[in-house]
Parts: sequence; structure tokens; C-alpha cells
Amino acid sequence: AKPGLEGLFEGDPFAGPTVQRAADPVAKTGAARSGALRPEDVELRSGRGLDYAPLRDLLAAGEWQRADDETRALLIRMAGEAAEERGWVYFTEVKAIPAEDLQTVDRLWAAHSGGKFGYSAQRQLWVKNRRQWGPFFQQIDWTTGDNAAYRKWPAEFLYDLEAPKGHLPLTNCLRGTQLFTEVLEHPAFAPKDAKGKGKAKKNLDRVSFSL
Repeated sequence: AKPGLEGLFEGDPFAGPTVQRAADPVAKTGAARSGALRPEDVELRSGRGLDYAPLRDLLAAGEWQRADDETRALLIRMAGEAAEERGWVYFTEVKAIPAEDLQTVDRLWAAHSGGKFGYSAQRQLWVKNRRQWGPFFQQIDWTTGDNAAYRKWPAEFLYDLEAPKGHLPLTNCLRGTQLFTEVLEHPAFAPKDAKGKGKAKKNLDRVSFSL
């Protein structure tokens, strides 16, 4: 039987370094892809005073899994002191994250992957799938096999440019999808209407959960 969302990202997301599959030495990053945002054009802006140079350097080196770990740690710091003390992000804290911080992280991922990775790429596919998590997870390859079983974190996820569009960065959906919803519907990425308000959210579950 197909497991529920609680099966996604099993394990401790803060368990320390893990061994990753080596990146292709010929194509570690997608930065040179035609028409893509160039890494040198990404300003490392932060409304929280955070340093995004380590993330930039990991992405430039094609260290995708380490960059994913760094992104997860940065999101906790973006969310504020309470999240740092707790060690994870509560979904209601996402609204207070400065747009410039989420955009910096997103643009770094996009620039170094030729537009393949990042929150904007994920949002595009999520909206294309009518905000339905099952088809969306299948398209970004977070599920596998005929029964669409969820991959186990971290070993079964893909950390190179052979991964499908939107596969990275990872967001823990261990107890539901509300945090991921808040990130994808954040004003940093959601289109604005004529009155300047963010597009109405369509929360598909009501379960609170952590990163």
C-alpha cells in the first residue's frame, strides 16, 4: 500500500553530514546553460544579516547535497530566534521571513542549475499540477516505483543535475505539507494581484509540521 505523507523524508534532518554521490566532473553545475541567470548576477541580499556566500560556494562547486543541508539551516535562521532555539521552522513563521532572503536562496539555486532547481522552479510545477501534492511529488521525483512510494531521506534523493526539474532543494514534509505551502506561496514567489496582495493560498491540509 502507498504510504502517506508521513513517510516522506524519514529520519533526522539534523543528523550531521552524510555521504553523497559524487557529482559529474564534466557538468557539476548548470550555470553555463544558455539564457539562464548567471551566478555573478545574484546579489547576496539579506534582511536578516545572513551570509549566503557559503551556499553560493557549495552550489558553484556542484556540492548539491551539502548545499541542500546549508539551505535547510539557513531557512531556520531566516525564521528567527524561536526557530533557531527549537531547531525547526513552524509554518506560521514563514510569513515573517524577508522576501529578499528567500529570493537570494532561490536565485542562487536557479543560477547554478540553469533554472532547474530552486523554489521558483518548484512553485511553477506545483501550480502546473493544480497544487495537488501527489502529481507534483511524482513530477519532481520525490516518489518512486509503481506505487509512488516516497523516497527515504537523505540517501534515496538525487543530488546532481540528472535529477528532474524542481527536485532540489528539499523541504521536510514529515508531518504534512503546510510549511512547503507557506514557502511556495510566500510573497517572494507568489504573483501579485492589482491591489498588490499575494495570490490567495490553497492549503491542501491543515497539519502543522517542522522543517
